[in-house]
Amino acid sequence: MNNPRQGSDLHLLQVSDCHLYADPSGLLLGLNTLDSFRQVLDSACSDLTPDMIIVTGDLVHDGSKKGYKSLAKTLTKTGCPSAAIPGNHDSILSMQNVLKKHHIPTGGKIDLGNWRLILLNSQVPGKEHGHLSRTELDLLDEALSDAPPHILIFLHHQPVPVGSEWLDNIGLDNPQELLSRTQHNPAVKGIVWGHVHQPWEGRLGHMQLLATPSTCIQFAPGQDEFGLDTLPPGWRMLTLGKNGELYSRTHHISHMPKGLIADSAGY
Repeated sequence: MNNPRQGSDLHLLQVSDCHLYADPSGLLLGLNTLDSFRQVLDSACSDLTPDMIIVTGDLVHDGSKKGYKSLAKTLTKTGCPSAAIPGNHDSILSMQNVLKKHHIPTGGKIDLGNWRLILLNSQVPGKEHGHLSRTELDLLDEALSDAPPHILIFLHHQPVPVGSEWLDNIGLDNPQELLSRTQHNPAVKGIVWGHVHQPWEGRLGHMQLLATPSTCIQFAPGQDEFGLDTLPPGWRMLTLGKNGELYSRTHHISHMPKGLIADSAGY
C-alpha cells in the first residue's frame, strides 16, 4: 500500500485492545466494547481524518468471525484505510480471513510517503505473553533492509517494562531480538504497542517508545496486580513528519461509559 504524499506530514490513528464480541451487545467488565469503539472512532476522526488507522491487537475478545466482521464494518465506515495486528485474545485465522475480504492488511510492511510502517505479530497462541518468532524477525530484517528513510514499528506486546508487575510478566519475552535490530538504526523513529491498556511513553536512545490506551477499559498504572483506572476509552494520534519527526498524543472520549465494574473475572 503506497501513498504519494512524499512532501506532507502523515497522520495515523492508533487504536488498540477493542475486545469486541460476536454479540454486538457483548460486555467486558460491564462495558459495551462495540459502543466504546465506535465512540472512540467518532471522536478521533471528528477534527482530523487520519491517513490510516492502525489497530494493535486484541481486536476481538472471543476470537469470533462475527466480531471481526463488526470490526471491519466499523473501520470501513470511517472511510480511512486501516491495518491490524493480532493480540493474545485474537484468533489469527479468523482475523485474517475476515479482514482480508475487507482489504485490511494484518501484518507486514506498509509504505506511506517516505515512511515505512512495520506490523509485527507477537502472539503466542493460547498464551498471554508475547514472542517474536523467527518468521517475524525475518520479516523485520527484510523490511528494515530496503526501507524508506523513516520507519515506525507496531506490535501488540510491550518490549520494555511499563512499571506494572502483572503486565510486565506478560510482555514480550524476547525483547532484545527487536531492540538489538532497531536501537542503533537511525531510520527507526519509534516502536508503538497496545496490550497494557494505558498511555505510556519512554525513549531508548533516539527511538520513542509508546503505549496506547484501550478503546474500552483502562488498567491502573504502576500496579503489582490487576486494577482498573478511571480514564475513559482512548486512542493515540501520531503525526509523521516529512523529515522524520514523530509527534504523538493520547486522547480520551469525554466521559466514562456507564456500566464499568472493577472486577477482573470478566477479563
